[in-house]
Amino acid sequence: MTVEEIGPDTVADARAGDSGESGFGMAGRDAAALLSEGIRVEGVGDLKGAISLFSAASHADDPATGAEALTRLADARRSCSDWEGALVAARRAQEVARRASLEPLELHALIAEANVLLCRGEFSEARVIFERVLTRTADHRMRGLALQNIGSIYARQGELGAAERCFAESYGQFQCAGYRRGEATALLNYGAVTFDRGNAVLAEDLLCQAVNVAREVGHGELIALATQNLAELRAKRGDITGAEDLASEALGFFAGCGNRWREIECLRLIGTINEQRGDLENAILCYERGIRLAREVGAAFEERSLNECLAKLRKKQI
Repeated sequence: MTVEEIGPDTVADARAGDSGESGFGMAGRDAAALLSEGIRVEGVGDLKGAISLFSAASHADDPATGAEALTRLADARRSCSDWEGALVAARRAQEVARRASLEPLELHALIAEANVLLCRGEFSEARVIFERVLTRTADHRMRGLALQNIGSIYARQGELGAAERCFAESYGQFQCAGYRRGEATALLNYGAVTFDRGNAVLAEDLLCQAVNVAREVGHGELIALATQNLAELRAKRGDITGAEDLASEALGFFAGCGNRWREIECLRLIGTINEQRGDLENAILCYERGIRLAREVGAAFEERSLNECLAKLRKKQI
């Protein structure tokens, strides 16, 4: 099942406790308004609009607003598979936060950088950064973010027991922090790994909870991800029609907002659904389309996974 890497949400609380993002010069109120609007449009899936707004807000005179805008810019670019642009923004955010002694914002930017590496399949490098965050903070929300992403790495590497422990611990951290979006992500990932460990009943309950919390916080990507995982669960339980409907819904969201990395995952899932119903021709088309997209965006882990699916399918045809 698909697990979600989690990046920064709002970091306003942390302050107390395309291109052109290299300088500042915008009044704080104007930049804050742009930042707020960027958060809103990103939540409904308008990644291009969010990137434009975050880039503009990154020119803020206030270093806290500028660092947050850069971190969010990194996250939005990552969602569009612009790995290099995302890394530039994340590292610039760290620099701005570090110069202003804003450690919580620096740590958020470190997480944003590590998430890019995670998406590119550079798991060892990403994990080093997440573990560095754990050693530097006792903040519940920040620790939850790092643990959640370490769990995602474990899950992708097939270490499901370790992943489950990380997801459970991160859920507790998010509850202590009152961070509902984090709770939704933890429920989503916990549900995915629970299903992979064979407990379909508990997994479906966790995923339905994830959908409800994601709807409560109004986060379109999380709703789509939980829907995608429900589709995979129902496919494996034999509900092919229901699974295809849910997978197509998730694919429509990700394709519509330009999140090609998630689009690749949906194509893999729809390919396996086609395999289950015996439609091998369309399964091959889905896998091949996913491989092309993975190559285009440099998603090495997904490309390998899809090539394995395609190779197994072609052996069946022999």
